[in-house]
Amino acid sequence: MPYFRLGALVLLLSASAAMAATENYQVSLGPVARTNATHLVALGRGAVTVGYDGKQLSINGTFGGMVSPATDAHLCVGVGIGVEGTCGPALTVTPAMDGSVSGNITLSSAQQKALRAGQLYIQINSVKAPAPAGNLWGWILLAHETVGQDVPQEGNWFLPQYDMPESAEHRSTHPLNTDASAR
Repeated sequence: MPYFRLGALVLLLSASAAMAATENYQVSLGPVARTNATHLVALGRGAVTVGYDGKQLSINGTFGGMVSPATDAHLCVGVGIGVEGTCGPALTVTPAMDGSVSGNITLSSAQQKALRAGQLYIQINSVKAPAPAGNLWGWILLAHETVGQDVPQEGNWFLPQYDMPESAEHRSTHPLNTDASAR
């Protein structure tokens, strides 16, 4: 009997550790959609890592190459990857053309769902590219291997709209149930 209790305790501790594991995401920041009005002022790039512990996002990254200083940054939610949405919680951003962006945000249940659907993104605004359009955008997507341009990738490629676990597109990749009795 003592071995059974010890085994149950080990199983319980292992399950607790698994539940507390941090999910890893990444963000590739790039210029807002190009238009005649933005192509000279919305420039730059950045990279952000995001950890999610089941309640809170931990955001840490850098950006550079902007033509005017950053003014503010926010966590935003849209209806899908690449679709502009509504910006909410502020992030800490260096007020410069090159710098860092960071923050710790406790997610609401709606934001948790949006995270898994690929609907959360980071937006950095600047002096010459202010909100609502902003300067740099980047969607929070599952951490994945990033290969260089013209580098072949073996195996399954990361396709964000299909690989985010709760995206509408992800569900479209699963076989349809054609059994009428299961409906």
